[in-house]
Amino acid sequence: MSIQKTKGISQERRERAFQEALTYQQFINSAKVNVDRLQLNFEQYTLSEQELAYFEGLSGQVNVLVLAHDWCGDVVANLPLFGKIEHETGKLKLHILLRDPDNQDIAAAYLHEDGRNHIPTYVFFNGAGEELGLFIERPDQITDLSSGWKEDFWNLHPEWDGRGKALSELDEDVRKSLFDYLKEQRPQAREQEKTAIIEIIRSILG
Repeated sequence: MSIQKTKGISQERRERAFQEALTYQQFINSAKVNVDRLQLNFEQYTLSEQELAYFEGLSGQVNVLVLAHDWCGDVVANLPLFGKIEHETGKLKLHILLRDPDNQDIAAAYLHEDGRNHIPTYVFFNGAGEELGLFIERPDQITDLSSGWKEDFWNLHPEWDGRGKALSELDEDVRKSLFDYLKEQRPQAREQEKTAIIEIIRSILG
């Protein structure tokens, strides 16, 4: 997760990005993988009366520029929440772009604190086009949980080599098994993820 100050993009680039972007429904309709999980997460996310009241109390609509791909687990986990907020309150307007290959320049303008770009990346703008803040990848709470899930995975499979290695260093079959295991665990934290993301949104929007 990241909400640090960035160098941002020009007004011209932002306007072009908005013109070229997909709506949430267009992104879902064009998805090639994880379609069922995207749809399920959208259905399962629910907003409390207090959460609805917060968004409905915003004075104007907030534009959210999103870099995403349907193959990304974090996109599958939390983009549907943004879609649900947009659908139920109308106070977020999503502009979704595929990062690769045509929007690497935007990704380079909004780097994670580790110096690399990650997806999803959410950039918030007010009605005047001013950048309000940034949210990248997932809440810190989910990152912490993910570390525990990875430990559980390796404890379940002591016969496999790879504990402590980077994902890129794992054998393909082991990496796939790990990803599948993490996909199974993530929905258990859906409510926690929702609460954490809405807190981040509130910290950005005030």
